Amino acid sequence: MKVIPYVREEHYEQVRGWLRLWKQDLPPSALPRNGFIIPGKAAVFLYLTDSSVAMIENLVAAPGLSREERNQAVDAIVTAAIDRARELGVEMLMGYTRLDAVVQRSMRFGFMHVADGFHVVALPLKPPSLD
Repeated sequence: MKVIPYVREEHYEQVRGWLRLWKQDLPPSALPRNGFIIPGKAAVFLYLTDSSVAMIENLVAAPGLSREERNQAVDAIVTAAIDRARELGVEMLMGYTRLDAVVQRSMRFGFMHVADGFHVVALPLKPPSLD
């Protein structure tokens, strides 16, 4: 499996389709250019901030993959995102999830489990555009 950088113009529609399965529909501008994808398999994104903290988010896999294939793809893209964060000097990489399996996977990568449960709120500051 070859991990490649996410290119909005080439990969957005595929990632959007996967995210819609999780009831997320993000405009292209909501996905940062710092992302990684294995086309047809999985994607993940690195959200940089103006601090030493970054977020690893929108981890998504294609439907219909075998458990083994999904695990290999997700591990590969998460590794790529962690490596890129290190290259950029990120000191703390954070993420959130409601899935126990994602918590367990993250701990295999050395993440700490910080808190149980979460709620996500969002405030749209301008109407979404489809770029």
